[in-house]
Amino acid sequence: MTAAQKSPARAAPAGDALARYRAKRDFKRTPEPSRGGRHAAGALGFVIQKHDASHLHYDFRLELDGTLKSWAVPKGPSLDPQVKRMAVQVEDHPVSYADFEGTIPEGSYGAGTVIVWDRGEWIPRGDARQGLAEGKLKFELRGSKLHGAWALVRMRGKADQKAPWLLIKESDDQARTSADYDVLDAEPDSVLTGAPVEDPTAGKAASAKADEKPTEKPTETLKAPARRAAAGKASAKRGRLTHADRVIDPASGARKGDLYDYYAQFAVLLLPHLRGRPVALVRAPDGVGGELFFQKHLQAAELPDVTLLDTALDPGHAALLQIDSPAGLLSAAQMNTVELHTWNATSKAMDRPDRMTFDLDPGEGVAWEQMQEAAMLVRTLLDELALPCFLKTSGGKGLHVVVPLRRQYGWDDIKDFAHAIVDHLAQTIPQRFVAKSGPRNRVGRIFVDYLRNGWGATTASAWSVRARPGLGVSVPVSWDELPDLKSGAHWTLATIAERRAVGNRPWAAMAQRRVGLAAAMRTLGFMPG
Repeated sequence: MTAAQKSPARAAPAGDALARYRAKRDFKRTPEPSRGGRHAAGALGFVIQKHDASHLHYDFRLELDGTLKSWAVPKGPSLDPQVKRMAVQVEDHPVSYADFEGTIPEGSYGAGTVIVWDRGEWIPRGDARQGLAEGKLKFELRGSKLHGAWALVRMRGKADQKAPWLLIKESDDQARTSADYDVLDAEPDSVLTGAPVEDPTAGKAASAKADEKPTEKPTETLKAPARRAAAGKASAKRGRLTHADRVIDPASGARKGDLYDYYAQFAVLLLPHLRGRPVALVRAPDGVGGELFFQKHLQAAELPDVTLLDTALDPGHAALLQIDSPAGLLSAAQMNTVELHTWNATSKAMDRPDRMTFDLDPGEGVAWEQMQEAAMLVRTLLDELALPCFLKTSGGKGLHVVVPLRRQYGWDDIKDFAHAIVDHLAQTIPQRFVAKSGPRNRVGRIFVDYLRNGWGATTASAWSVRARPGLGVSVPVSWDELPDLKSGAHWTLATIAERRAVGNRPWAAMAQRRVGLAAAMRTLGFMPG
């Protein structure tokens, strides 16, 4: 680890650095932020905004010294190392700009619509300040769409501070040729809301809906004729949809085509949670009332466009599978997949989990208000351990609490530490929690399932539909929304359209808030290994 990684560069005051930014804008007219922004401990953020101004372009921003160092990239990033994209350095922006989506009004500087096309954390390779000054900045991106090694290189050397830069994807296992994959065409929309930049109300709707309380108002994903048209269009491009009108959930009347349409429309929100991770499928050939099949492995060519991983990752079995594209997702939907579950580790680092999951599973007789209280108690304990945590509905009866981790410990240590946390809860508040699974053990109480953290264990992904009557959907939520949720299946396939504008916004900071566990383990008196 470099010095730049050990001590993220954000100590310098940003006041003078933002003078040019503020001088160009009238904040009585523009919705852009004038200052501020949160800093995530231990991580430097990056954001790429798609900006439909006088000319469509992409704004590439790296957090450094308390601001976002910014470049306008007219043609956007490319995953092809042979394609070097010109990048013009512009004024620094406030860190809070990383959250900005909206429409800058006519007559204002940069008038047009802005969406967050990608975001995550970046890791400098070497001294970031020196690289910036010398015109050769190398770094790793860990975003929803962009990953791996990249470089910004100033043309004509360090003497000409106004010279344009080149944004270059370096050769690694994340690189792809332009002929093979154009990330700009394949993934054009916002990672926060799923909205396209062409929708001028996207940013306003996202901001407004992020502040709204959850609602139970039913909203159909699409009217019936549009559903069929959308399914036809998607299947023509990505594979054939069969038996679209077959009812898969008698309780709601939902058909296979409705589920297919949902995954087609919500792929932009779901894929960031699937991409780069082993995925397990819950398939329901006879609908949710019939026999369900849980599938972690695939034979070759069984599902077109679904990636088969190296069999050495799980010896003695067929290949684990991974879904990285809309085509792969719709291939799974065509083959009667209802649920998608993910591991707590990425395929590139299978031996080191990057999150810890707690599944709050209510026993018989547990009221929903007790579930809400239990989630807050879990959060309180994690706060005392200085562990950031994020919340989502399970789509079923419960709630999921997720802690983003640095990749430091193996599966056994993570699982054992999660067990220790659950034991502490059960010992401290035995009237609410139990540490043993099984229906008899949790009558009137809640089992916080730590077993999700073992090797090979999976949890329903955010935005996965659940194979249960009513077809609930697992949805990321903010902690402020918890009191207004009505159940773990607050949103269903029939009502999920109302949540699209909020999208992944409640979890937007997750990648930047990854933490180590050593201090928390010491606090709880846990010894790894």
